[in-house]
Amino acid sequence: MLDNKKPFKTWNQQLTILRKRGLEVPSNSKRSLEKIGYYTLINGYKNLFLARDSSGNIIKPEKFIDGSTFDEILALYEFDKKLRSILYDALLEYESNLAAEIAYRFSEKFPQENSYLAIYNFDSTDVSSVVRTISALSNTIKQKTSVKKYQQNAIKHYVNSHGHVPLWVLVNFLTFGELNYFYRICQKEIQVQIANDFTQNLRREYRKQYMTSVTPDMINTINHMVNHFRNAVAHNEITYSKQLSKAPTMRLIKKLLSLDSWRISSQSGIFELIICLKIVLPKKDYTTLSKNIIDLLKKYESKFRSVSFEGILQDMNFPSNYSDFL
Repeated sequence: MLDNKKPFKTWNQQLTILRKRGLEVPSNSKRSLEKIGYYTLINGYKNLFLARDSSGNIIKPEKFIDGSTFDEILALYEFDKKLRSILYDALLEYESNLAAEIAYRFSEKFPQENSYLAIYNFDSTDVSSVVRTISALSNTIKQKTSVKKYQQNAIKHYVNSHGHVPLWVLVNFLTFGELNYFYRICQKEIQVQIANDFTQNLRREYRKQYMTSVTPDMINTINHMVNHFRNAVAHNEITYSKQLSKAPTMRLIKKLLSLDSWRISSQSGIFELIICLKIVLPKKDYTTLSKNIIDLLKKYESKFRSVSFEGILQDMNFPSNYSDFL
Protein backbone atom coordinates (compact mmCIF):
# COMPACT_ATOMS: atom_id res chain seq x y z
CA MET A 1 0.00 0.00 0.00
CA LEU A 2 1.28 3.47 -0.88
CA ASP A 3 1.95 5.94 1.94
CA ASN A 4 -0.42 8.89 1.98
CA LYS A 5 2.08 11.75 1.55
CA LYS A 6 -0.69 14.38 1.46
CA PRO A 7 -3.29 13.33 4.05
CA PHE A 8 -6.58 15.22 4.32
CA LYS A 9 -6.47 18.37 6.44
CA THR A 10 -9.46 20.28 7.78
CA TRP A 11 -9.79 24.02 7.14
CA ASN A 12 -8.62 24.73 10.68
CA GLN A 13 -5.61 22.44 10.30
CA GLN A 14 -4.68 24.19 7.06
CA LEU A 15 -4.80 27.58 8.79
CA THR A 16 -2.66 26.22 11.63
CA ILE A 17 -0.01 25.11 9.12
CA LEU A 18 0.08 28.60 7.62
CA ARG A 19 0.47 30.21 11.06
CA LYS A 20 3.33 27.83 11.94
CA ARG A 21 5.09 28.94 8.76
CA GLY A 22 4.92 32.57 9.85
CA LEU A 23 1.86 33.85 7.98
CA GLU A 24 -0.46 36.22 9.81
CA VAL A 25 -3.90 34.61 9.55
CA PRO A 26 -7.01 36.37 10.89
CA SER A 27 -9.82 34.27 12.31
CA ASN A 28 -12.17 34.96 9.38
CA SER A 29 -9.74 33.44 6.83
CA LYS A 30 -11.49 30.08 7.00
CA ARG A 31 -14.36 31.42 4.89
CA SER A 32 -11.98 32.29 2.03
CA LEU A 33 -10.47 28.79 2.06
CA GLU A 34 -13.97 27.31 1.96
CA LYS A 35 -14.89 29.37 -1.11
CA ILE A 36 -11.60 29.21 -3.05
CA GLY A 37 -9.72 26.16 -1.76
CA TYR A 38 -6.24 25.86 -0.26
CA TYR A 39 -4.56 24.67 -3.44
CA THR A 40 -5.94 27.44 -5.66
CA LEU A 41 -5.39 30.26 -3.19
CA ILE A 42 -2.31 29.36 -1.17
CA ASN A 43 -0.34 27.11 -3.50
CA GLY A 44 -1.24 29.37 -6.39
CA TYR A 45 -0.22 32.73 -4.90
CA LYS A 46 2.13 32.10 -1.95
CA ASN A 47 5.47 32.24 -3.80
CA LEU A 48 5.74 36.02 -3.73
CA PHE A 49 5.46 35.92 0.08
CA LEU A 50 7.90 33.08 0.81
CA ALA A 51 11.32 33.67 2.37
CA ARG A 52 14.31 33.14 0.08
CA ASP A 53 18.03 32.60 0.50
CA SER A 54 20.77 34.90 -0.78
CA SER A 55 20.54 33.28 -4.21
CA GLY A 56 16.81 33.97 -4.49
CA ASN A 57 15.76 30.36 -3.96
CA ILE A 58 12.77 29.56 -1.74
CA ILE A 59 13.93 28.34 1.67
CA LYS A 60 13.01 24.74 2.57
CA PRO A 61 10.98 24.01 4.59
CA GLU A 62 8.84 26.91 3.45
CA LYS A 63 8.59 29.97 5.63
CA PHE A 64 6.69 33.18 4.98
CA ILE A 65 8.53 36.50 5.08
CA ASP A 66 8.09 38.62 8.20
CA GLY A 67 4.85 40.57 8.27
CA SER A 68 3.19 38.69 5.40
CA THR A 69 -0.52 38.13 5.81
CA PHE A 70 -3.26 35.86 4.56
CA ASP A 71 -5.13 38.94 3.38
CA GLU A 72 -2.23 39.88 1.10
CA ILE A 73 -2.32 36.48 -0.58
CA LEU A 74 -6.08 36.87 -0.93
CA ALA A 75 -5.59 40.35 -2.43
CA LEU A 76 -3.15 38.98 -5.02
CA TYR A 77 -5.64 36.24 -5.91
CA GLU A 78 -8.44 38.80 -6.31
CA PHE A 79 -6.17 41.10 -8.30
CA ASP A 80 -5.33 38.29 -10.71
CA LYS A 81 -8.98 37.29 -11.00
CA LYS A 82 -9.99 40.83 -11.97
CA LEU A 83 -7.03 41.07 -14.35
CA ARG A 84 -8.26 37.95 -16.16
CA SER A 85 -11.73 39.44 -16.45
CA ILE A 86 -10.37 42.64 -18.02
CA LEU A 87 -8.15 40.74 -20.44
CA TYR A 88 -10.90 38.32 -21.37
CA ASP A 89 -13.07 41.03 -22.91
CA ALA A 90 -10.16 42.44 -24.92
CA LEU A 91 -8.98 39.03 -26.13
CA LEU A 92 -12.48 38.06 -27.23
CA GLU A 93 -12.75 41.31 -29.18
CA TYR A 94 -9.53 40.58 -31.05
CA GLU A 95 -10.62 36.99 -31.64
CA SER A 96 -13.79 38.30 -33.29
CA ASN A 97 -11.83 40.82 -35.37
CA LEU A 98 -9.32 38.23 -36.56
CA ALA A 99 -12.08 35.75 -37.45
CA ALA A 100 -13.86 38.38 -39.54
CA GLU A 101 -10.62 39.33 -41.31
CA ILE A 102 -9.73 35.73 -42.13
CA ALA A 103 -13.23 34.92 -43.37
CA TYR A 104 -13.40 38.00 -45.61
CA ARG A 105 -9.95 37.93 -47.18
CA PHE A 106 -9.82 34.16 -47.68
CA SER A 107 -13.32 34.03 -49.17
CA GLU A 108 -12.52 37.02 -51.36
CA LYS A 109 -9.72 35.08 -53.04
CA PHE A 110 -11.38 31.66 -52.90
CA PRO A 111 -15.15 32.24 -53.21
CA GLN A 112 -15.95 28.65 -54.17
CA GLU A 113 -17.96 26.48 -51.79
CA ASN A 114 -15.82 24.60 -49.24
CA SER A 115 -12.66 26.26 -50.57
CA TYR A 116 -11.18 26.11 -47.06
CA LEU A 117 -11.14 22.30 -47.35
CA ALA A 118 -8.85 22.35 -50.43
CA ILE A 119 -5.19 21.84 -49.57
CA TYR A 120 -3.95 23.78 -52.61
CA ASN A 121 -5.63 26.98 -51.35
CA PHE A 122 -3.09 27.23 -48.54
CA ASP A 123 0.65 27.75 -48.14
CA SER A 124 2.36 24.67 -49.57
CA THR A 125 5.50 24.97 -47.40
CA ASP A 126 3.85 23.41 -44.32
CA VAL A 127 1.68 20.59 -45.62
CA SER A 128 1.34 18.84 -42.25
CA SER A 129 -0.13 21.99 -40.62
CA VAL A 130 -2.46 22.49 -43.60
CA VAL A 131 -3.74 18.91 -43.37
CA ARG A 132 -4.17 19.19 -39.60
CA THR A 133 -6.12 22.45 -39.89
CA ILE A 134 -8.36 21.19 -42.70
CA SER A 135 -9.07 18.10 -40.60
CA ALA A 136 -10.03 20.31 -37.64
CA LEU A 137 -12.37 22.38 -39.83
CA SER A 138 -13.99 19.24 -41.23
CA ASN A 139 -14.41 17.76 -37.74
CA THR A 140 -16.05 20.95 -36.48
CA ILE A 141 -18.61 20.79 -39.29
CA LYS A 142 -19.21 17.10 -38.66
CA GLN A 143 -19.71 17.59 -34.92
CA LYS A 144 -22.11 20.50 -35.33
CA THR A 145 -24.22 18.72 -37.95
CA SER A 146 -24.45 15.45 -36.02
CA VAL A 147 -26.09 16.94 -32.93
CA LYS A 148 -29.60 15.85 -32.00
CA LYS A 149 -32.50 17.09 -34.09
CA TYR A 150 -33.72 19.62 -31.54
CA GLN A 151 -30.22 21.11 -31.14
CA GLN A 152 -29.88 23.79 -33.79
CA ASN A 153 -26.84 25.82 -34.73
CA ALA A 154 -25.76 27.90 -37.72
CA ILE A 155 -23.53 25.19 -39.21
CA LYS A 156 -26.30 22.61 -39.13
CA HIS A 157 -28.71 25.13 -40.66
CA TYR A 158 -26.41 25.95 -43.58
CA VAL A 159 -25.63 22.30 -44.30
CA ASN A 160 -29.31 21.36 -44.29
CA SER A 161 -30.50 24.45 -46.19
CA HIS A 162 -27.61 25.17 -48.56
CA GLY A 163 -25.45 22.06 -48.62
CA HIS A 164 -22.30 23.88 -47.46
CA VAL A 165 -21.00 26.17 -44.73
CA PRO A 166 -19.53 29.57 -45.65
CA LEU A 167 -16.27 30.39 -43.94
CA TRP A 168 -17.78 33.50 -42.31
CA VAL A 169 -20.13 31.14 -40.48
CA LEU A 170 -17.56 28.47 -39.67
CA VAL A 171 -15.03 30.85 -38.07
CA ASN A 172 -17.50 31.57 -35.26
CA PHE A 173 -17.15 27.97 -34.12
CA LEU A 174 -13.34 27.82 -34.13
CA THR A 175 -11.08 28.19 -31.13
CA PHE A 176 -8.52 30.98 -31.17
CA GLY A 177 -5.83 28.33 -31.56
CA GLU A 178 -7.52 27.14 -34.75
CA LEU A 179 -7.80 30.72 -36.03
CA ASN A 180 -4.14 31.19 -35.23
CA TYR A 181 -3.16 28.15 -37.32
CA PHE A 182 -5.52 29.18 -40.11
CA TYR A 183 -3.77 32.52 -40.44
CA ARG A 184 -0.33 30.90 -40.33
CA ILE A 185 -1.10 28.57 -43.23
CA CYS A 186 -2.84 31.17 -45.40
CA GLN A 187 -1.08 32.06 -48.60
CA LYS A 188 1.29 34.98 -48.20
CA GLU A 189 -0.91 37.29 -50.24
CA ILE A 190 -3.81 36.81 -47.82
CA GLN A 191 -1.60 37.21 -44.75
CA VAL A 192 -0.24 40.48 -46.12
CA GLN A 193 -3.73 41.76 -46.97
CA ILE A 194 -4.96 41.05 -43.42
CA ALA A 195 -1.88 42.75 -41.95
CA ASN A 196 -2.50 45.74 -44.24
CA ASP A 197 -6.09 45.95 -43.02
CA PHE A 198 -4.83 46.25 -39.43
CA THR A 199 -2.34 48.90 -40.58
CA GLN A 200 -5.10 50.97 -42.16
CA ASN A 201 -7.33 50.62 -39.12
CA LEU A 202 -4.50 51.70 -36.84
CA ARG A 203 -3.70 54.78 -38.93
CA ARG A 204 -7.33 55.74 -39.41
CA GLU A 205 -8.41 55.40 -35.79
CA TYR A 206 -5.38 57.17 -34.32
CA ARG A 207 -5.20 59.68 -37.17
CA LYS A 208 -1.49 59.10 -37.32
CA GLN A 209 0.74 58.12 -40.23
CA TYR A 210 2.77 55.37 -38.61
CA MET A 211 6.12 55.11 -40.38
CA THR A 212 6.07 51.32 -40.61
CA SER A 213 3.30 48.85 -41.36
CA VAL A 214 1.86 45.87 -39.56
CA THR A 215 3.45 42.73 -41.02
CA PRO A 216 2.38 39.07 -41.08
CA ASP A 217 5.24 38.32 -38.67
CA MET A 218 3.77 40.82 -36.23
CA ILE A 219 0.33 39.24 -36.54
CA ASN A 220 1.83 35.79 -35.96
CA THR A 221 3.64 37.07 -32.86
CA ILE A 222 0.47 38.70 -31.53
CA ASN A 223 -1.57 35.58 -32.26
CA HIS A 224 0.96 33.38 -30.46
CA MET A 225 0.88 35.68 -27.45
CA VAL A 226 -2.91 36.01 -27.43
CA ASN A 227 -3.35 32.26 -27.70
CA HIS A 228 -0.97 31.72 -24.77
CA PHE A 229 -2.71 34.21 -22.49
CA ARG A 230 -6.24 33.42 -23.66
CA ASN A 231 -5.81 29.82 -22.54
CA ALA A 232 -4.63 31.01 -19.12
CA VAL A 233 -7.56 33.40 -18.80
CA ALA A 234 -10.12 30.85 -19.95
CA HIS A 235 -8.88 28.18 -17.53
CA ASN A 236 -8.42 30.49 -14.52
CA GLU A 237 -4.68 29.94 -14.45
CA ILE A 238 -2.32 32.33 -12.67
CA THR A 239 -2.08 35.12 -15.22
CA TYR A 240 -0.35 38.20 -13.80
CA SER A 241 3.10 36.55 -13.77
CA LYS A 242 2.72 34.45 -16.92
CA GLN A 243 5.63 34.71 -19.34
CA LEU A 244 6.57 33.37 -22.75
CA SER A 245 9.66 33.62 -24.88
CA LYS A 246 10.17 36.95 -26.59
CA ALA A 247 9.69 36.96 -30.34
CA PRO A 248 12.13 38.90 -32.57
CA THR A 249 9.23 40.95 -33.95
CA MET A 250 8.71 42.65 -30.57
CA ARG A 251 11.40 45.11 -31.66
CA LEU A 252 9.46 45.79 -34.85
CA ILE A 253 6.30 46.32 -32.82
CA LYS A 254 8.19 48.78 -30.60
CA LYS A 255 9.33 50.64 -33.72
CA LEU A 256 5.84 50.65 -35.22
CA LEU A 257 4.30 52.23 -32.11
CA SER A 258 7.25 54.64 -31.62
CA LEU A 259 7.88 53.40 -28.09
CA ASP A 260 11.54 54.43 -28.08
CA SER A 261 12.02 54.32 -24.30
CA TRP A 262 10.40 50.91 -23.86
CA ARG A 263 13.03 48.40 -22.75
CA ILE A 264 12.12 45.05 -24.27
CA SER A 265 12.40 42.15 -21.82
CA SER A 266 13.90 38.76 -22.64
CA GLN A 267 10.43 37.34 -22.08
CA SER A 268 6.97 38.68 -22.85
CA GLY A 269 4.37 39.17 -20.13
CA ILE A 270 1.12 41.02 -19.54
CA PHE A 271 2.66 44.38 -20.47
CA GLU A 272 3.78 43.16 -23.89
CA LEU A 273 0.39 41.57 -24.49
CA ILE A 274 -1.39 44.86 -23.81
CA ILE A 275 1.01 46.85 -25.99
CA CYS A 276 0.48 44.39 -28.86
CA LEU A 277 -3.30 44.61 -28.54
CA LYS A 278 -3.10 48.29 -29.39
CA ILE A 279 -2.17 47.26 -32.93
CA VAL A 280 -5.13 44.97 -33.51
CA LEU A 281 -7.97 46.34 -31.35
CA PRO A 282 -10.31 49.19 -32.30
CA LYS A 283 -9.22 52.34 -30.48
CA LYS A 284 -12.28 52.43 -28.21
CA ASP A 285 -11.65 48.88 -27.05
CA TYR A 286 -7.96 49.47 -26.45
CA THR A 287 -8.76 52.68 -24.54
CA THR A 288 -11.16 50.73 -22.33
CA LEU A 289 -8.55 48.02 -21.80
CA SER A 290 -5.76 50.43 -20.83
CA LYS A 291 -8.04 52.46 -18.52
CA ASN A 292 -9.29 49.34 -16.76
CA ILE A 293 -5.75 48.05 -16.29
CA ILE A 294 -4.50 51.36 -14.88
CA ASP A 295 -7.51 51.60 -12.53
CA LEU A 296 -6.90 48.03 -11.33
CA LEU A 297 -3.24 48.71 -10.57
CA LYS A 298 -4.05 51.88 -8.68
CA LYS A 299 -6.74 50.12 -6.66
CA TYR A 300 -4.41 47.35 -5.48
CA GLU A 301 -1.07 49.10 -5.09
CA SER A 302 -1.82 49.95 -1.43
CA LYS A 303 -2.99 46.47 -0.44
CA PHE A 304 0.49 44.98 0.04
CA ARG A 305 2.79 45.77 2.97
CA SER A 306 5.19 42.85 3.34
CA VAL A 307 6.11 42.91 -0.35
CA SER A 308 6.58 45.78 -2.75
CA PHE A 309 3.89 46.35 -5.35
CA GLU A 310 6.77 47.08 -7.74
CA GLY A 311 7.61 43.39 -7.48
CA ILE A 312 4.15 42.51 -8.79
CA LEU A 313 4.58 45.03 -11.61
CA GLN A 314 7.92 43.43 -12.46
CA ASP A 315 6.26 40.00 -12.65
CA MET A 316 3.86 41.55 -15.19
CA ASN A 317 6.81 43.18 -17.05
CA PHE A 318 5.33 46.60 -16.27
CA PRO A 319 7.81 49.49 -16.10
CA SER A 320 7.37 51.96 -13.24
CA ASN A 321 6.15 54.58 -15.76
CA TYR A 322 3.68 52.18 -17.39
CA SER A 323 1.01 54.87 -17.83
CA ASP A 324 3.30 56.68 -20.29
CA PHE A 325 3.07 53.69 -22.63
CA LEU A 326 -0.52 52.59 -22.11
